[in-house]
Amino acid sequence: QEIQYIEAELKNWFLQRRIAMERNMAIRKTLEQNSFSGLETYAAGLPKSQQVMWGDLVAGKPRLENTLGVDAREMKADMYLKMFKQSTDLDHPCRIPGSAFLRCLKANFASQEGDRDSKCGQAFNVFDACRNGIKQQQAEATDTAIAKQDIADQRAKGLFQRRTILLDTLSK
Repeated sequence: QEIQYIEAELKNWFLQRRIAMERNMAIRKTLEQNSFSGLETYAAGLPKSQQVMWGDLVAGKPRLENTLGVDAREMKADMYLKMFKQSTDLDHPCRIPGSAFLRCLKANFASQEGDRDSKCGQAFNVFDACRNGIKQQQAEATDTAIAKQDIADQRAKGLFQRRTILLDTLSK
């Protein structure tokens, strides 16, 4: 009877792991197909300019280089703003600070880079703090999920070992 209980628990563990894996793969596939998560940043068909701009929005600092003409700086500011708004929904915690920073860049595109940095620096710091907070939350959630999965795996390992011992005992 204990063997049946252990086998049922092991089956339950295996099914949970399998369903979680399939669910996560389906979510990842959906995110990749719709370019929601940036997982497609280095896809073969994505223009290099968009890869660089996405990297600036996610981890770097969006800049309007002085080497660009005034019209090109305005266009680049528009592109940053459009890309950011398309990649965040209205409930995203960084939507407001990110939009504020990028609007500041757009409003000051004609200024020199040093002037823009002084005018938009505070807005960028708020946006950067928000991004870093989200990255920290994601890292903590990942660590928690891995710890839970490890606990379940260790329990399954113990059950499997107990099952083996019980089967050996019954066969003698």
